[in-house]
Amino acid sequence: MSGFDCEVTSESFFGNRTLQRFMCLDPGDSQKKEGVILMKKTYLVPVLGLALFAAGCGNSDNQETEKVEETTTTNDNSMTDDSTMNDDTSGTQDQDTVTDNADKDYGFVSLSVEADTSDMMDAVDISYDRDNDGTEADYKMNGEQAQGNEAMKTLGAKLDELNLDADTSNDDAIAQVEKVFGINDATRLEVEIEFADGTEKEFKK
Repeated sequence: MSGFDCEVTSESFFGNRTLQRFMCLDPGDSQKKEGVILMKKTYLVPVLGLALFAAGCGNSDNQETEKVEETTTTNDNSMTDDSTMNDDTSGTQDQDTVTDNADKDYGFVSLSVEADTSDMMDAVDISYDRDNDGTEADYKMNGEQAQGNEAMKTLGAKLDELNLDADTSNDDAIAQVEKVFGINDATRLEVEIEFADGTEKEFKK
């Protein structure tokens, strides 16, 4: 109010509003005039907004913490499952693996003998194999079947008796195998052998 000299005479509060009464002196007629102003407390709005913002940030932090905890739990479970699987794998061994006297040299590194008789197909199925990964053995004959160390209890002495090399004739090799393994009346007999120098031979009846 330009040119008026005013002063507040009273102030009342109604919720977020303020009622001010004032008196002003009019310089033109030297009379005092009373006036009223109703003002709204606008400072409450930013305070309320700040509180809501802080609450939102707090919820966001809680959510991020929960996500981190869930991720950590999942990773721990995965590590447990992987370690369990590795333990199971390390404890598993093929049944035909030979561990007793596995490096014994019989003059060859691999031998396979298969035979049919007049009474039975595949009556004989014998295999022996030794390489850098280990030694394996299987034995099936006369209704008996064994693998690994159990198979070598029967095969070991018989493999020792064989005297085969790259120059052995077919008839001589077949005769040795029939005698050593006690194979009689074979209608089909196939022998495959590999020597240490990599030479492979096959004998048939």
